[in-house]
Amino acid sequence: MPSSSALPAASLPDEIMTEVLLRLPVKSLLRFRAVCRSWAAHLSSHQFCTLHTAKVDADADAAPAPPRLLFVAHTAGYNSTAIYSCSPSGPSADVILTLDEVRGNFVGPVAAQCRGLSLLYDAVPTAYYVLNVATRAVTRLPPCPDAPRSSAGLGFDPRTNEYKVVRLFLHSCYDKLLTKCETYTLGVGGRRGDQWTPAAGGVPSSQAAQAALANADLDRLPPVFVNGFLHWLMLPLVQKTMSIMSFSITEEAFGWVQPPPFITSRNSHLVELDGHLCMARDLRADSPSILEIWKLLQGSTSGDWSLDYRIDLSAQTTTIRIEPQVVRVLGVTGNDRSGKKIIIGTAQHEVHAWDATSGTTETIFSVEDTNLGYQAESSSLHLCLFKESLAPVHRTNEEMSWSSPVGKAVKEILLRLPAKSVTRFKTVCSQWRRLVEGEVFTRSYLEMHKKMDEGPKIMLVGKGTQQAPFRFTPLKKWLSEGSRSSEGARLETKVVCSKPCHGLNVVSTAEEDYLYNPCTGYYYRIPSDPGSYVHTSWERPNDGIQNSAFSMGNKNIGLGFNPLNQEHIAIFISYQRKDFRSRNYRWTCSVWQRSSWYLHGISNPPLPVNDMPPAYVDGVFYWMSDPLLGPSNEQVIVAFDIARNGYDTIPCPSHVAKWCDNGRRHGFVTELQGTLCVVLADSMEDELQIWKQEHDQWDRAYTICLKAWPDYSLRSNIVVPLSIDSKDGRIMLCTGRKVGLYDPIGKTLERLCAVDGMMPRCTGKRRELPRASEGLQPSKRPRSGRNIRGCMESATGHGILQASSLNKCNNDLSTEKLNAESPSAVMSAVPLLYEESLMSYPRVLKKRSLE
Repeated sequence: MPSSSALPAASLPDEIMTEVLLRLPVKSLLRFRAVCRSWAAHLSSHQFCTLHTAKVDADADAAPAPPRLLFVAHTAGYNSTAIYSCSPSGPSADVILTLDEVRGNFVGPVAAQCRGLSLLYDAVPTAYYVLNVATRAVTRLPPCPDAPRSSAGLGFDPRTNEYKVVRLFLHSCYDKLLTKCETYTLGVGGRRGDQWTPAAGGVPSSQAAQAALANADLDRLPPVFVNGFLHWLMLPLVQKTMSIMSFSITEEAFGWVQPPPFITSRNSHLVELDGHLCMARDLRADSPSILEIWKLLQGSTSGDWSLDYRIDLSAQTTTIRIEPQVVRVLGVTGNDRSGKKIIIGTAQHEVHAWDATSGTTETIFSVEDTNLGYQAESSSLHLCLFKESLAPVHRTNEEMSWSSPVGKAVKEILLRLPAKSVTRFKTVCSQWRRLVEGEVFTRSYLEMHKKMDEGPKIMLVGKGTQQAPFRFTPLKKWLSEGSRSSEGARLETKVVCSKPCHGLNVVSTAEEDYLYNPCTGYYYRIPSDPGSYVHTSWERPNDGIQNSAFSMGNKNIGLGFNPLNQEHIAIFISYQRKDFRSRNYRWTCSVWQRSSWYLHGISNPPLPVNDMPPAYVDGVFYWMSDPLLGPSNEQVIVAFDIARNGYDTIPCPSHVAKWCDNGRRHGFVTELQGTLCVVLADSMEDELQIWKQEHDQWDRAYTICLKAWPDYSLRSNIVVPLSIDSKDGRIMLCTGRKVGLYDPIGKTLERLCAVDGMMPRCTGKRRELPRASEGLQPSKRPRSGRNIRGCMESATGHGILQASSLNKCNNDLSTEKLNAESPSAVMSAVPLLYEESLMSYPRVLKKRSLE
């Protein structure tokens, strides 16, 4: 403690000041660390932290306060985890901190605190976090090898005053499963290396360790730390009765503890009560319904157990006696003088306190009475008793490196670089690779570039190489290279591309589908749906949709995002038969997501959908129904909610619902600016009507007349609005081979590219598009690269596609020739709307069964 001379205003001796500080809550002590450096050093010292913990324990024994609970739950978007503090004093739960990099529904069971610290396990990706909830300090441990089954616990070494994380896991070696054990010591990066190290004593019996892992995995039971040892309860795979495997934190060696003198079952679990190892025995399946608690005598390893408590649940409420599938003893509060209470949690995330003196039970917490949304019954409990502590959470070497001024500057630079450049920087070192591949950096990168991007961006998808099925060329580069770059490399089949979803696109052919990040070149071949291989050629009445550049005819594919597990999801609708005379059809619907790695069937939509791809908005897919099939010729919207795994139907705008059987008018859905939109295409008027849904109401947002641009005529094209520039409001229109920008204010259209003919060879240096109409009016607004990044330079720069000069190459490729070609003809490249992103998924399948 600093001397009184250093604090002129202070008149208390150092000893008395320390006693005052020891009685303050952790929140106040954290503020006092900012007084000066000497106070920060003293309040952070191991000696003061130990004294504060002892003082908190002594006060709790003298006058026990109502138990506080630590509750872990996913956030509303399922993409992060919130840590709550709950108490019987009120139904509300207070958020203490939020972990953005941890997916709440894949967090493992929450073990009891170890001297103020907690260990969290995130299964996707495999990662361990040590946190002090009271001080809001969190550290993510270095990556560890993925394993089909693992169990980890946090312990304290009193000899060195260090915390250790112990990980027991299965390892596959030459088609055999071996059990390994690794430890990580917090705060010793300088002495022993910032990494997981094999346990000094090894694993004595792989079969016995596998029995412990099996019980921990099946019943979601983390190991229990008591008196310097972690304890696992074993399944009876080795012997008929269960045994207990222990691990010494100090010696890093395994041992054995004999169980109580009865035949145990999977309804038993270990718990620490008053510094003793105890076993809770759930006998609700018998009559009477009893919960027994047996205590291991101090220092005994030979199986000297005594029955301490026998709780008659038949006299309690029916909720705890019958309904919960899982009942766990969380701990004990109070003492013999004030009255002990056994705290019991259930799978329904209710907590009950059983008074050992009176034998009565009261409910002290129920998630249904709070503002939390975590109400599903689960086999793993996500709550524990909470006690404040100043125990430090030492950061890893990597965390300290990236938190330095130089590290922060490097991160800010990487966040602003193109994705292709950032991918190359992963080879600098393993530390850079882990940063770039981390979910936090990936998410921050996507958000950063959404703010930086000056408008929607286009790439051209062309024929790939032996290493990758497709190549992706930014529009600016494609314009500068011209058609010579694609000569002799035409696509071999029709290609349809989805709109981007968090940086990924689906690129599909008639028989194959790929999940692609066009910025980095990452791709994954989605398993095939056998139903999509049907090549039956059915005759469809002319409604303007058949053979469009956006449809495959017999399969319909959409890309979205599953908020439950924070993964991309692809949905496939495959038609095996369409009979437009009888209005009969046969089809299947299936989904794919990375956690399953294969297609699995789901129920079919309530109505047949047309050939246009679905729109994805906020976790929901939307299709326009097909008026040529099914029971009615009225058009409605079919919706599939990913999280709910259910369908709904939504009425269309009245102008769209009535289908025109002569093919003059057809409707489809799309997403614009995060909103569901319906597009009505009137080929006779050459007009697009765009309706937006806002507050469950349909309002007409835009009317686009295309009479002045025959190469965008609705009589020979499907014209899809891809996006709206948030800065100038221009609408990007695409026919599948031509892309242009429509100004709804000036009612002008500016062509960006026309694949297969946009680069005819001219005598001048400037490559220009063929002019389609003398009626084209260039926009008065400067057409610079500020809106379509990488597309154009300026009105005086090189590579500009000026509307006034399009007639220079009119003889090379006419508009009539473009319109005469089939929309489904194989081309050298197809346009793709993309987002700058680092998104990718690991190739290795991870275990994700913690819900």
